[in-house]
Amino acid sequence: MENGNSYRHILKWGDKHEESISHHMAEVIKEKFGLPEADFKRKHLPGTEPVKIDKPSMLKPAQLDFFRSVSGAENIMTDDLSRARFSCGKFYGELLDLRFGLVPDPPDGVVAPRTHEEVEKIISYCSDEGIAVVPAGGLSSVTGAVRAPAGGIALDLTKHLNRVLAVNKVNKTVTVQAGIYGPALEEELNRQGYSCGHFPQSFEYSTVGGWVSARGAGQASTGYGKIEDMLVSVRAVTPAGVIATGDFPRTAQGWDIFRLFAGAEGTLGVITEATLHIFNYAPENTASAGFIFRSFEAAVEAMRTIIQAECGKPHLFRISDPDETDIAFRTSGFDGTLADRVLQMLGFKTGSRCLMFVTVEGEKEYTRFVIRKIKRKARAGKGMYIGTTPVRKWLEQRYSSAYLRDPMMDLGIMTDTLETAVTWENLLNVWKAAHDYVARRAKAFMMIHISHVYENGANLYFTFLSPMEKGNERHDFTTFHRGLVETILKHGGSISHHHGVGRVLAPWMEGHLGRSSMELLRAVKKHLDPNNIMNPGGTLGL
Repeated sequence: MENGNSYRHILKWGDKHEESISHHMAEVIKEKFGLPEADFKRKHLPGTEPVKIDKPSMLKPAQLDFFRSVSGAENIMTDDLSRARFSCGKFYGELLDLRFGLVPDPPDGVVAPRTHEEVEKIISYCSDEGIAVVPAGGLSSVTGAVRAPAGGIALDLTKHLNRVLAVNKVNKTVTVQAGIYGPALEEELNRQGYSCGHFPQSFEYSTVGGWVSARGAGQASTGYGKIEDMLVSVRAVTPAGVIATGDFPRTAQGWDIFRLFAGAEGTLGVITEATLHIFNYAPENTASAGFIFRSFEAAVEAMRTIIQAECGKPHLFRISDPDETDIAFRTSGFDGTLADRVLQMLGFKTGSRCLMFVTVEGEKEYTRFVIRKIKRKARAGKGMYIGTTPVRKWLEQRYSSAYLRDPMMDLGIMTDTLETAVTWENLLNVWKAAHDYVARRAKAFMMIHISHVYENGANLYFTFLSPMEKGNERHDFTTFHRGLVETILKHGGSISHHHGVGRVLAPWMEGHLGRSSMELLRAVKKHLDPNNIMNPGGTLGL
């Protein structure tokens, strides 16, 4: 069992006891990177030392007394472990710092408010006192959005503000507190016959407030939409006052004020409640299909044709490029089987073939109708139907695959993800340019997939792996990561599709959006947060 007071306990994802690599994956790693067996028997930069923060808390006794008077002494933490835990999310660079025993940007303390009214008092006081506030949920950010370079307090919304407040069956909405985790929300909705429809890979360890703040997407977002499409209204506390929007279906009264908080990443205020659309829960009606294509280009063209056909949207809609497909086949033990040899004979060759997974949810007759249409169009695009088992197996591991990063880092392998939105006309250019960039690094490997699809384009999701440069791990990663971001932007991709921007991607914001757009963001920020206490220090390039 890991030491609960160690850096490692903070850096590890999800279930802290998960850290295995399958036999098949180990063989792939040995082959790709030439790792000797000895590397599998020791941990590189394990981070097992007890947490110690050199920066003392700068909160004054009177300030601590105020927080205790508002939220209770048991909800105010200034110990090293709590400060370290709330100093970072799950960005690779942050995890690497922890492995070195570094906590560069800790808050001065952690406050867990019990009610919306307590949040109001805290934000008003912090604005008057000039105390920085970083709203914190599941701490699953991969963009550096929860660091505290200005110190201040981390506001833990998960300890108390974690309830379902109302399920409105007439309006088909749910109102929740921002700190509720995905599984708790889904369990209550399922009990009443509904689903939230939002299933990011971080689902088990992320919150509704975080989903909204980062404008997240779930694995069924092609059908249900991103979180901003599900968002009906918000209740948020800003230094300028409370923003509470109505739950009207649509209005024409100026800007949609609630949408200011979708993607704001805590820079405008604290979301305490959100109302979301919900969906009928009928898993027995779900129809699914798996296909294989001879090339990525053919799979992408089939995907574009399907989404633009106006015959109904799939919910899960995913393509793995040749590299990701090959890894999937190898790690599942499919390579070399009779079925594999048959596919090779039919022209679905290793190094070029691609998998496509589809599910359709809803009323039974609808799901069957749409899946039939998709099968016809996939076949017309030279795809071969391979049944539903591959889809089911992928769904079974959709959350657990995130656990691979920790043991990969133990092996001395850097592995991180980036994602972008891109139009159909630019998609193949971005895909190829990213692969070309990674190929220029010795012993580097990248897998790319599409998992969120629209009429005018899709996202590309990049996962790269490469041995760390021992003794130069932090600079090596930063340089490589920056080059990949710039490659994506140069060839027509967006800064982000659903991870958000945070501090990691902030340097590209103004160049990407333009000066006038950034001035607009700064003006909104200045009005709602005149003393710049809300998540200060470069988030969103502000």
